Amino acid sequence: MQGKASSPLKLVLIVAVPVLLVAGAALAWVFPSASNQGYAPDQPIPFSHKLHAGDNKIACLYCHSGAEKSQHASVPSVGLCMNCHRAVKTESPWIQKLTQAYEKGEPIEWVRIHELPDHVRFTHARHVNAGVTCQTCHGPVETLEKLHQSAPLTMGWCIDCHRGESTPKAILKRKFPGEPNPHGKAVASVNCAVCHY
Repeated sequence: MQGKASSPLKLVLIVAVPVLLVAGAALAWVFPSASNQGYAPDQPIPFSHKLHAGDNKIACLYCHSGAEKSQHASVPSVGLCMNCHRAVKTESPWIQKLTQAYEKGEPIEWVRIHELPDHVRFTHARHVNAGVTCQTCHGPVETLEKLHQSAPLTMGWCIDCHRGESTPKAILKRKFPGEPNPHGKAVASVNCAVCHY
């Protein structure tokens, strides 16, 4: 009798396991990762952070002025770009495209690179004012000809920093002055409501 009772179970397992494996593989193919790490789209005008932030030492906050005041870092307006490019490299076809947009009052439609889910609240100002450098999350932008998403920007990646596990040493020293090894001590809240709506 036991052989007959186990036959339907065996049949279910023989059918269900391959179906679940195929479904899992299909989901992994469609949704390969929760992270866009490495994403580097072409922009309407090639922009070198290496040239601007690296070689010319233009501070991140000059172009991304919202970063120290608000939730969003802000993308620079065409007018801000024209502060320099009225006189700098005016013969470049890309700067001529920028100038035409400026004269027509049109924005440049930059392709967003760093994007978080709608249910996540990330405030640049809170991090910048706490001493977190742009490079902590965006990588060594001052060395990049073409910007890409350097860090995974996943929940686990953020939580590791908040818990003090991957927090930059300068932040740990400021948060725990005089403490020889503050690694692993929480530096920011891990309360769900802090980052999630």
